[in-house]
Amino acid sequence: MMIRRRGNTHRMKKLLLGTNFTNGLLGKIVIYAILIVLSFVFIFPLINMITVGLMSNLDLADHSIEWIPSEFYLENFRLTWRALRLPGSYFTTVLVAGVSTVCLMLSSALIAYGLARFQVPGKFLIFSLLLFTYLAPKVLFFIPRYQLFTTLGLSGNMGALIFPALMGQGEQAALFILIFYQFFKMIPTALEEAAFLDGAGAFKTFYKIALPMVRPAFVIVGIYAFALYWNETLLTSFYLEGNIQTTPMLLNSLESQFNNVVNNTSNLGDPGVNPNLSYTEAVAYSGTILSIFPLIFFYVFVQKWFVESIDKSGITGE
Repeated sequence: MMIRRRGNTHRMKKLLLGTNFTNGLLGKIVIYAILIVLSFVFIFPLINMITVGLMSNLDLADHSIEWIPSEFYLENFRLTWRALRLPGSYFTTVLVAGVSTVCLMLSSALIAYGLARFQVPGKFLIFSLLLFTYLAPKVLFFIPRYQLFTTLGLSGNMGALIFPALMGQGEQAALFILIFYQFFKMIPTALEEAAFLDGAGAFKTFYKIALPMVRPAFVIVGIYAFALYWNETLLTSFYLEGNIQTTPMLLNSLESQFNNVVNNTSNLGDPGVNPNLSYTEAVAYSGTILSIFPLIFFYVFVQKWFVESIDKSGITGE
């Protein structure tokens, strides 16, 4: 009887604590509880935006309504959709962010490979300048870059974004160069030496041997860079001079755009009489949701490859 009780106690202890705390039932409960709390901290603003965006202005004025609206008021999204000039501005933003991201990835990979595999004179100075451009405020380079773009005829067109990206000076380019640099340093040098012995030159070795082995870096950099260029409004507003309007840029002027839609649409009624036609936080939140929705969809689609790339980044070379 005593042995049976000890056996039951041992099984119960193993069930609760496991071989170590993390794989036991109690450890899993604690870990999942912490993850749920941390997840809620990040998800709460999104939930709040969705619920407020679905409220009418009458619900916003009713203090008895906090989370669940009296009815799902979709007019905010419909009017905001028109104010943000969707889906046309989606296409413009994807084009701007996509082309800039591709150019930035190519230049970052090429620069990083050169720094990782060749004895470049002044390498320490180059890394110091990369770090400086990463840490320095963007406004520090506004005037000289604008003068340079004006001289080269790049202001007001896509060249203002593509040219810096191709030259390794795109959005957060220093960080992406360092990411590629670390990945290239992980590649065993024996592979490249074998390619050199077979008659491959430096550039052929780069795109035949090195690039295929750093695919995880392209996934990581591509996702981060695309999100950065998608949300960029400071540089695009300054250098594109309003000739190209992305969705986040239109979001900055959502109030005026929304009022224009309301005033120029005859079947909506009088804005002075209908309280739901006034610009409130419900409209602002609706615009924010519509602005970030493609990024959320994009991440849901690529998260599998993103996680796999993060895992593969732990490989080691010689």
